[in-house]
Amino acid sequence: MPANHPGMQVPRALAGAAPARTFGPLRWYFDLSLLGRGLVIIGALFGLICVFFAEENWRGKRAWENCRRELEAKGVQLDWQKFVPPPVADEQNFAMTPFLAPLFDFNPRPREPGQQIWRDIEGHDRAANFAAALLPANDKGEIPSARFDGRMTDLEGSLLLLQHQSNRPAASAPAYSTRAEAASAVLAALAENQPVLDELRAASRRPHSRFNVEYDAEDPFSILLPHYLVLAHVCRALEIQASAELALGQTGPAFEDVKLMHYLADSIQGEPFLIGVMARGSLVKRTEQIIWEGLAGRNWPEPQLRVFEERLKSFHPLKELQTALRGECAAFGDTAFRFIRSHKNVLRNWVGSDEAAGSLAYLLAGPNGWLYQEQVSFHRFYDERVLCGLGPEVGRLHPRVIDQNRKALELELNRSSFWHHTGFSKLALPAVSKTFQKTAISQNRADQIVMACALERYRLANGKYPETLGALVPRFADKVPMDVCDGAPLKYRLLPDGHFVLYGVGWNEKDDGGAVVMKKDGSDFDPDQGDWAWPLYPEK
Repeated sequence: MPANHPGMQVPRALAGAAPARTFGPLRWYFDLSLLGRGLVIIGALFGLICVFFAEENWRGKRAWENCRRELEAKGVQLDWQKFVPPPVADEQNFAMTPFLAPLFDFNPRPREPGQQIWRDIEGHDRAANFAAALLPANDKGEIPSARFDGRMTDLEGSLLLLQHQSNRPAASAPAYSTRAEAASAVLAALAENQPVLDELRAASRRPHSRFNVEYDAEDPFSILLPHYLVLAHVCRALEIQASAELALGQTGPAFEDVKLMHYLADSIQGEPFLIGVMARGSLVKRTEQIIWEGLAGRNWPEPQLRVFEERLKSFHPLKELQTALRGECAAFGDTAFRFIRSHKNVLRNWVGSDEAAGSLAYLLAGPNGWLYQEQVSFHRFYDERVLCGLGPEVGRLHPRVIDQNRKALELELNRSSFWHHTGFSKLALPAVSKTFQKTAISQNRADQIVMACALERYRLANGKYPETLGALVPRFADKVPMDVCDGAPLKYRLLPDGHFVLYGVGWNEKDDGGAVVMKKDGSDFDPDQGDWAWPLYPEK
């Protein structure tokens, strides 16, 4: 019977084994076919990813090129180097005096592992630590801001800080029967600072000041600005010294100290950094505290008041703010983005070390086109939500517009960084918007002190203050300054006791009659409420 006859019985073992021998090559074929299909799918996905990256790179770069053309058409300068102050010869440069020069004497890049940033580390530390005890940092590493609230400088508290600095034994709370006694002790404690102050006073006769900041750094985020804190320490020492001198009737030395403080503030004028505008405002605020103390004590003669008035008339912090905003727009809105696009490892280290930079994590695995999109978003927000609060008039801004745009910016930045490319804007722009109010206060205070000096000159000439500010023009003042917040003249009212109230309407743009609202903790006035008033002089 043939083996394939239908009636033939095939053993089960053979029945199961035959297909494996017969169809084995087909199974290998199918396995290879599945592998091939997998490779095809992977290749297709890889191709899609490449196409996606190419498309996003093209789309992002095209968006930035269009944005750049629009910015340049509006006159926006994106070349960071255009904002760099011109070089100054060392012998004409205040910043190259031996005390300050080591702050920007860096070892060249790239630095060796473990190599110090500064060539002269002892010189750097000497400057960085000068009078540092007079501005003790809090537990967050923040130094106290300059104070100007109608109180005299705390000479006894300053003396405690000075004694701590020099490691001299001191009582826990030295007490003096008169302010003059405390002032004498303060001047004695400050004597060790005189060599540095004398050097800076001599250097202030040089015609220029230009700190040699690393403006040519490829990465703007790496630029160091150690001089701001050093100048704050020096100015604080001069502030305490001048206050003590006024308490002892030494008006001439106090006047010279204020002049040096003004020079220190001028030494950083023109630096294209927002933090520089804030630092300069803080230095000027310390001079205003001493001028106020001298006005309260009726120490200043007419010639010195005229000098102060002329000096403060040339202080235009809002104009300086506009310049700094344009400078930072170029540095961080263009140069920084170009650097990060070519140094993704810097972005990776940044995201890994700074929790606040977590919104940028999506960029690490994404195409460079997304960085271009981030750049476009940054400039859109900068133009629509930041700059529009500054009025075209010099010395004027619009608080209501600024607040509205700040709130709108907060809402827009709360959206997904991935979908809306807002990562860099979240990090940079909220801090920028906070500078407007502080700068407005600086402008308001400078305008008030010009008027306060003119009022004192009027009193010296006439035996009393005038009925209106208009009476000061033209002999004692060129004009009555406009309020930075509402554009109207500063408010003034003569009091029955012969004193006066001088104020601006403040951030709420509402005339509260000169009323000042304090913060709940009593630490300072509340800038959002009430008026911004010139502090009243204490009764003698």
